[in-house]
Amino acid sequence: MISKEVTINGKYPLSGTLTLPTSKEMNLPAVLIISSSGKGDRDGNIKNVKLNIYKELAEILTMNGFITLRYDKRGTYKSSGNYFETGLYDLIDDAVDAVHFLRTVQQVDHDKIFILGHSEGALLAPVVSQKTNISGLILLAGAARPSREISQMQIDRVSEEMKNTKGIKGSVIRLLKVPEKLKKQNQKTLEKIKNSDRAVMRIKGMRMNAKWIRETLEYDIRKYLSEVTCPVLVVSGGKDVQVPPEDAHKIAEFVRGEVEWHVIEDMNHILRKYDGIHTMLRLIKEYKWMSHQPIHEELREIMISWIKKHVEVQ
Repeated sequence: MISKEVTINGKYPLSGTLTLPTSKEMNLPAVLIISSSGKGDRDGNIKNVKLNIYKELAEILTMNGFITLRYDKRGTYKSSGNYFETGLYDLIDDAVDAVHFLRTVQQVDHDKIFILGHSEGALLAPVVSQKTNISGLILLAGAARPSREISQMQIDRVSEEMKNTKGIKGSVIRLLKVPEKLKKQNQKTLEKIKNSDRAVMRIKGMRMNAKWIRETLEYDIRKYLSEVTCPVLVVSGGKDVQVPPEDAHKIAEFVRGEVEWHVIEDMNHILRKYDGIHTMLRLIKEYKWMSHQPIHEELREIMISWIKKHVEVQ
């Protein structure tokens, strides 16, 4: 496997990693990886938590004969631009530029380019597919409902966990009405952002990417899924507490093209095998604890089987 540092030229230069099989074959299929939300790097790592989701996915695909491209989002790590000024549709434009970059790679078969989107990436990928011709979509841990509903669901889950906290800590939380205050403050913050047209806002001393928040809250993936006609693979995890697992089936119902969907019962949002029950309050610690574990074996098998089949039939 060969890894190369590359630059994707668009509105802002984005730094990425291109992985290629060691063979010198030409006309190889390629996969663009679009990552989840936040300031994680191209490998899927955030501060103090090295998950390497996208690095591992890239290596799995490349070992099976695919060229892959993953990149640092606008304004993060080695990429240019301003992260806080970047909106949801800016991220879509950057992903389109990344597909165009793949078409400049000599070894890539232009008629066999796929997009793999994880979490937020699974929300963006259908729009990207309509802006540039691709061969298929792989949507991992994606949603089939308006993004504001996902956001509210997560806040409600955190609030409920707070209310059910046991011991002295739980008593103090309930006495101080922390869950109610959390939801009220969150709603107040969102209202302030929605009523502004500023790209960046500072609320209670915290710098916030207001443009991205506004566009995300208004975004309804269902509209774009219903316009997808290329082959689609949808995979969710039964242990996912960030996105409802049942949305895998709902995505399949919206898509107009050929679609295959799976729910892997013991897989979580970071695509690892997990036998316990995740909590929103301890989620980062729980993810960090299992960061050394590999991508779920069943996901590997489903993904490689599906993408090879669709390369062969083209």
